[in-house]
Amino acid sequence: MESVTAFRSQRFDVAPANLSRGLGWFSLALGLTEIALPEMLSRTIGIKPKSSTSWLLRAMGVRELLSGAGVLMQPHRPLPLWTRLAGDVVDLALLAVATRTRNSRSGRLAGAMVAVAGISALDVLAARRTQRAFSEARRPAIFSVTINKPPAEVYAFFRQLAKLPLFMDYLESVHEVDHQRSHWVARLPVGGTLAWDARITEERPGEALAWQSVEGSLINTRGRVTFARAPGRDMTEVRVEMQLGFLGTRPSTSVARFFTRSQIKGDLRRLKQVLETGEVLMSDASAHRRPHPARPPAQGDKLQHRELPFVEHPPTAEKGKTPDQKGARP
Repeated sequence: MESVTAFRSQRFDVAPANLSRGLGWFSLALGLTEIALPEMLSRTIGIKPKSSTSWLLRAMGVRELLSGAGVLMQPHRPLPLWTRLAGDVVDLALLAVATRTRNSRSGRLAGAMVAVAGISALDVLAARRTQRAFSEARRPAIFSVTINKPPAEVYAFFRQLAKLPLFMDYLESVHEVDHQRSHWVARLPVGGTLAWDARITEERPGEALAWQSVEGSLINTRGRVTFARAPGRDMTEVRVEMQLGFLGTRPSTSVARFFTRSQIKGDLRRLKQVLETGEVLMSDASAHRRPHPARPPAQGDKLQHRELPFVEHPPTAEKGKTPDQKGARP
C-alpha cells in the first residue's frame, strides 16, 4: 500500500467564487440597463418616469457597474460582496419611499422589492461563504502531509509532546509540566540552546491541537495542527499552521514561513516515516552536516551523530513483502 505525500498551502474554495462571479455579472447587466433604459425600467417597477427618476436610476446603474466590476476582479474577497449588500439595502429603502408617491403602482413596486430582497439573500449567502473561505485560506498554514494511519492514531502519537524530538530534530527536549503547560528546549544553529514555555489553547482529540508560548518568552509563537481523514481512505492529512515572533514582537505568519518553512517540511516528512515505518530513514547524503560530494561517507568525514528514533508499533509497509504476505488489507 503506497501512501501519498503532499506539501501544500491552503487554497481558496471554488464554489463561493463561482457564486460571486454570477452576482458580479448580474450587477453589470443591471447597471447597464439602469444607465441605458432608465424610463423603461422605471415603468417596469411601477414608478412614473420623471427626469429626476431617470437620473437617480442612472446613478444607481453606475453604482451597480462599480460593484459588479469589484466582485469580478476579486471574486475570492468578501468586501465587494458586502458592498453589493449595502447597495441592496439602499435600493430597498428607495423602493419603500416610492410606494408613498403618487402615480406609483404598488403591485409592481411590491414585486420589485421582493426581487431585490431575493438578490440580497443571495448576496448575504455569497458574502458569508466567501468570508469563511477567505478566512480559512488566510490561516497561517505552512505545510501539510498525508500519513497512512488513521487520525486517532496520528493524534495520539503527536499529543505525547515528549515524543516530538523524535521527528523534530531541532528540539532537544519537551517536558510536560501538566496537561496544559510544557517546557521546550531547542538547539540553535550557531550552538547552544533556547528554552521557552508554552500552553495548549485548543484540544480536540483526533482533530486538532493548538498551542501558544506563555507571556514573557523569548520566542513568541502560536500554532495549530489539524488531523483530518483523507477522502476515501483511512489516512490522515496533518496540517501545520504557525506564527512566529522574537523578543516580544507580534507573531507573524511571514516570519514563520521565512524561518521554519524548510524545517517544518522536514519535520512532517520525518513524522510520516516514524508512523509508517517505525523509524526515521537517513541516507548517506543526509548524514553530512555541510555540502559534500555525491558519495557515501568516507573515513574521517564529520557526520551527524544523532540517535535515530524507533517507534514500537506495526509499520504500514515492509520492504519485500506484499499486502497479502503481511496480512494487511489491500
